[in-house]
Amino acid sequence: MVVERDRSKEFYDLFDTFKSQQTVPSTSLRSSVTSSNEVQSFNQYARNVAADIVSVSDVIMRLTKLTQQQSIFDDKSREMSHLTSTIKSSLQKLHDSMDTLEALKKAANPQKDVFARGAKGSQKHNDTVVDTLKMKLASTGQVFRAALQSQTKQVRDSSNRRFQFTSNDEPQTFESALFQDREQQQTLLSTNTNTQYYRQRVQAVKELEAAVAEVGEMFNDFTRLTHEQEETILRIDADVDQALTNVNAGSNELIRYLSNISSNRGLILKIIGLLFVFLMFFGFVVVR
Repeated sequence: MVVERDRSKEFYDLFDTFKSQQTVPSTSLRSSVTSSNEVQSFNQYARNVAADIVSVSDVIMRLTKLTQQQSIFDDKSREMSHLTSTIKSSLQKLHDSMDTLEALKKAANPQKDVFARGAKGSQKHNDTVVDTLKMKLASTGQVFRAALQSQTKQVRDSSNRRFQFTSNDEPQTFESALFQDREQQQTLLSTNTNTQYYRQRVQAVKELEAAVAEVGEMFNDFTRLTHEQEETILRIDADVDQALTNVNAGSNELIRYLSNISSNRGLILKIIGLLFVFLMFFGFVVVR
């Protein structure tokens, strides 16, 4: 007699189990796709930041060349001031872009519970990219700061040379009163022009000193990171040198041990022969 039993509930339970197992891969797939898009956004933004750093470096080189070409008879102050303003605004934008890149890096880092080994490698790569860009930007800021300091020194030297050049001129004397009036007018006009020029130079020096201080404050964090990276590199170099020294010492010990073994080869052969004779004698006694 066959006993019938309703197993519909077991069937539905099994169906629900399969359904729940299939939802997990789909969720993981959506997470993987989202992470891939964020990684692409991070990489693209990092490339743009690197290109902007290169562009700013080119402008700094132009400013440096103009500073070297500056002279009393070839005043390039206006163009240099324009380049300085452009570089400052570009560096400020790059400084803000690094904060955005940090946020993109955090979003692009994959989850730890999915592909743990690959996630760790990807996160390390992103950290390396951000640290490298920070060091490049810090180096660019230091170059710009050096260019501003050189420009400040150039402006001061140019002002001093002009002052010496104009103050050494002795006024000519004329008997005619008309010539004397013209001479006084020219002297007064020259004095006013020089006074205005010196005021402009003093203002330019103040602006340059303020720009140097502003750039220094802007890149304090990046400069600290650069020093930390340099210290890390120095420690790595020291560790590598120590490891190389240990390897050489170990190699010398192995060579010395090999030479000792080679010199004691006769003794080793005697010991082996003695063991062989003992084994033969022991085997002969046992067999007998």
